[in-house]
Amino acid sequence: MQKNWDIKGKVMRSLSGKLAASELLAALKEDKVYRIHSQFESGCNLALPPFLCFIGNKNEALVPYGILLDKEDLPVFLEQAASSSCFRWNEKERTLYSDSIRLCLKNTRIYCSYIQKRDYSIELEGLSMFERLIDWNLPTGFGESMGSFLTAEKKEVEELYQAFFKPKEEAEKTIKRWIGRGRGLTPSGDDFLMGLLYMDRIYPILEMPFLQGLKSLIDRQYTTDISGHYLHCALNGYFNIVMTELLDAMIQKDTTHMKMSIGRIRMIGSTSGCDMMLGMAAGAYFIKGRVKNRMGGP
Repeated sequence: MQKNWDIKGKVMRSLSGKLAASELLAALKEDKVYRIHSQFESGCNLALPPFLCFIGNKNEALVPYGILLDKEDLPVFLEQAASSSCFRWNEKERTLYSDSIRLCLKNTRIYCSYIQKRDYSIELEGLSMFERLIDWNLPTGFGESMGSFLTAEKKEVEELYQAFFKPKEEAEKTIKRWIGRGRGLTPSGDDFLMGLLYMDRIYPILEMPFLQGLKSLIDRQYTTDISGHYLHCALNGYFNIVMTELLDAMIQKDTTHMKMSIGRIRMIGSTSGCDMMLGMAAGAYFIKGRVKNRMGGP
């Protein structure tokens, strides 16, 4: 950390980012005002509608449109950000700055959590391995364990499957039962949909009207700003980087790394990780059924 002085003689704190998302650097515009949307113990969000830029350090997580700080720099950043209403971007200096702090990204390492949407030809064995490694007794934000939820809500999940192929207006009616469902900054229903969107990136299962319906509901604020941000990211192919690691493990059928990735996903939020895995498991079940039907299996 460095201390600089502005032209008025005021101390200007200077920090360097540890890691920054590639999509964020592409989105930042010279001298545009980025207002602070929300602040937490682990960092703060800047508004880049329809996205949010999380600056901080929450368990070293690498999230879409994020900037990871060193843990020792986090208290200084939060103290200075608390007295700032907004930041601006200096492209030449590759620096986000406010009245009291500068965050330089010139020498910051870049990460990318983008998943191209295509059929990755993950064999059924890879999906089955993923399902076997899930602890189905884990609690979810729906008030039930992962296993009991899929059993109790089987009919509702089946209706969601059917909505994958329906016209936009009909799909919206079904999505409304999920989006914004539950408590917290990222409701459980949204996390479940995130899991489905992840599976759709690696084995396309969602038709365009369904995706358009989901985007329309987000735009009409059927859920929280923060959850809307992550859903917008997923619709554009950006996820928590641990999700990209899980994809690599499933392609390689690497049990060890798959188990590690699942463990890290589980640690996201209080139940958000489990709710996402629930959506991923529902997506995997649907994919396996389509593959078996295509192959003429039982």
